Amino acid sequence: MKSMINHMEIEISKLGERGQIVIPQEIRDKLNMKKGEKFIMLTENEDIIIRQVSKLKSNIEEDLIDMKKADRIWGEIEKGKFRKFTKEEFEKEMESW
Repeated sequence: MKSMINHMEIEISKLGERGQIVIPQEIRDKLNMKKGEKFIMLTENEDIIIRQVSKLKSNIEEDLIDMKKADRIWGEIEKGKFRKFTKEEFEKEMESW
């Protein structure tokens, strides 16, 4: 099942008998995933974050910070708290980073 939230693609998969989760073909194609690819998996509370090892930055700590930010944003989306920016508002927000 496929859905879109704020330009993010959402797919639903299920856990197989041996603990395997299938990543849908569209996502594998979009992210150029290949057979045998390695992933890092993190858990926090009841969330799982998966990132391709080949796309990790040289500093794993930066990646973990990015993943933490993504987790916070997902929480806001789930609560309906995300907001839209105009181009000008977005640029101003980026300057504050």
